[in-house]
Amino acid sequence: MHQHDPTLLPARGSARRSARRHPLRSGLTVALGALALLASACGSSDSTPKSTASETPQHETAALTAGSSWLASQVTKGVVHNDQYNLDDYGLGVDVALALHGVGAEDSTVQAISDRLASHIDDYTAPGYGTVTSAGSTAKAVVLAQAVGEDPTSYGGKDLVAQLEDTVADHGPATGRIQDALDPHVKSAADYANAIGQAYAVRALDTAGSDEAGAATDYLLAQQCQGGWFRLDFTKDAGASDQSCDGDRSSKPDLDATAFAVQALSADDSAQVASHVDAAKAWLEKQQAADGSFGGGSGSTTANSNSTGLAGTVLAQTGETAAAEKAATWVFAHQVADCAAADQADVGAIAYDDAAQQAAEKKGITVKTSDQFRRATAQALPVLQWLRSDAATGTPGSC
Repeated sequence: MHQHDPTLLPARGSARRSARRHPLRSGLTVALGALALLASACGSSDSTPKSTASETPQHETAALTAGSSWLASQVTKGVVHNDQYNLDDYGLGVDVALALHGVGAEDSTVQAISDRLASHIDDYTAPGYGTVTSAGSTAKAVVLAQAVGEDPTSYGGKDLVAQLEDTVADHGPATGRIQDALDPHVKSAADYANAIGQAYAVRALDTAGSDEAGAATDYLLAQQCQGGWFRLDFTKDAGASDQSCDGDRSSKPDLDATAFAVQALSADDSAQVASHVDAAKAWLEKQQAADGSFGGGSGSTTANSNSTGLAGTVLAQTGETAAAEKAATWVFAHQVADCAAADQADVGAIAYDDAAQQAAEKKGITVKTSDQFRRATAQALPVLQWLRSDAATGTPGSC
């Protein structure tokens, strides 16, 4: 069954050329120690450790290893299968692979996901239902291919770089904007391209050395409002003269879109881009609660592991280790622990929020809740690289 990648939502667009390129970092890599179970100490802690310039904190690996192992266990023959709806979720598979690759874990699983995706690339990037080419899905597939060392210009028999370039507007006010290619005969067809997909496209095109990288980057920068945050949805009218965040009254701050944008732009050392990144980082840091958590995007304030893990990881990538350590402590407190699990097979999974964690500890992870746990764990896992050893015991999530 075909499906849209749920991480990439609506907007409209058109495609351009620019020779300016931005070198981007390829992602986080961390060596893991030997396989170990999640720490199972019981107790509670009210204080959140803070790193200082004079100390070198020790970071715990057991929680990261347990989370990686659980996430890898959700992959069968290179794909994450959704039993509730009986479909192979290739988009979630990419998220799982990028998370595991980002922490240097489960190389065989990452390769298996890539191999399976390559053999079903049209199911992911050309899902049907009026979508001829999904720009965001194509960008994510290119990023995965690049991460595992595959050639994205010959991936599953497709030149994904050229396919992605064809989604980038090359003229008019929307120059640089990615857009889905739609079937004009399907009235219900909709463009799901957005700022998160744009961020993936910037990473993919830049790493590929594409002439489209500069225009794509410029359009991503235009999605930042004066407050420092990035919006998720593009201007509805791709023909509007002003495509900027500030030029659209409907723009709303989105934490995840901001974090993905920072991740895509943070390695660019030009003064212009650096100023955008600094403003976005400052806004992200202000969104962190005292307990280390972050709320969701587009106005949501509910603390959750998806946004906390993503924001914490991105801040760490840009040098804000103390913020990442606080985020890691909150995420760890929402990881299914050995001494609290209703089912030992659930140990290491990360709950989306307090309610999901409590339900899992009572009933275990069910067919209906597994999708949320998989998505939460995939996005939250990398921040556990910054879990301080002195915060890895005695937290509420431990028991």
